[in-house]
Amino acid sequence: MSPPEERRRIVGFLKAALECSIYLAPTEPGLTYDELLEAGGRVGFQRGEMADAMSQVADVYFGRQDARLQLRRSDTATLPYFEFVHGEPDYRNPQAFDFVRAQLRELARANGVHHAKIERGVLVERAVVAGLPRLDVEAAITIMLLGGVLNDEESIIGIPRGSLNFAEPSEKQVNQRPMMGQAFHNEASARAYPVVKDMIARRQDGRPRHAEPLDAFADELDRLGYGRFRLWWSQIVAEFRQASPQTAPVSATVLAAAIVEGALAFVAKHAHTLNLGVMGSKTFEDKPNTWSIGDLVGGAVAGRGSAILEPSMRQRADTLIRARQRIHPGRMLTDFPAGPPDLRPEEARDAKMTAEQVVRCVLDWLHRYPVS
Repeated sequence: MSPPEERRRIVGFLKAALECSIYLAPTEPGLTYDELLEAGGRVGFQRGEMADAMSQVADVYFGRQDARLQLRRSDTATLPYFEFVHGEPDYRNPQAFDFVRAQLRELARANGVHHAKIERGVLVERAVVAGLPRLDVEAAITIMLLGGVLNDEESIIGIPRGSLNFAEPSEKQVNQRPMMGQAFHNEASARAYPVVKDMIARRQDGRPRHAEPLDAFADELDRLGYGRFRLWWSQIVAEFRQASPQTAPVSATVLAAAIVEGALAFVAKHAHTLNLGVMGSKTFEDKPNTWSIGDLVGGAVAGRGSAILEPSMRQRADTLIRARQRIHPGRMLTDFPAGPPDLRPEEARDAKMTAEQVVRCVLDWLHRYPVS
């Protein structure tokens, strides 16, 4: 696939993800910059190529990580009109759009266009009583607001000046699709919808906000009392992701070990105070600078049923520790007097996988034994 074609695929997916957020969280639409990168990463796109494409997707305001990005007006203008078919699957509910149009049309007939106003909550409840799904109606209203068909003044929905453009019922437009020959398989929306649905659900169901373990662990630092180390963790993770097992296997391996050591070190105090046997050694009553990565892995396996790591994961972690020792010349002189073997790319790839799996184990353990 040529670079321009790949760029179009990336832009299309990211726009589809933002559009899907409207259908899934219509009262809080949009995704943050990090959420967009995570969504693309979950379907195989790389962070760098997504960052390069972001200027074609939304207006990004750096420095506000929690700010939700929205589709630009040019990308939402056609959404309220079904004659502009985006393809299948299509997550818009034509009946919801028709209900909103009908309500505003009746208000305009009774009171005039400029006085055709209704409180959003009342409009939604009327639709629910009429048998329409609440989420679909909220989505229809949000789409019509973003597309400029309606306006909103402190939750009062009205018709913009000079436009009562509710010409045809949506159902009629939908029925025209086969004749217009515009229907096509919208791969971007089909791929984005389940990913965005999971991300939206995690905002409220108690799961970590991020599906990726390294991102999710950053949120746990505050609860563990180490929020001041969040920048350190983010920098290590960023460099870890950029370290290629093919071209920089040593860097990838060393950073993988740093992530394993960091995740276990940050959870050690909490685990030790629970008296479950995990991190139960008196070693963890000393200052953290006396803990070795070997101590941490060993402590994470202790505690039997309450252990953080299974024995099989310990084996992976021990392999990673041995590979990391090549950064210590003294250890290499002792362990490999004839010179250390080359670190192969597949070993570095395995090291990166181990790091993510260990962090996932820590997150699962924290879910079982949360900080009170």
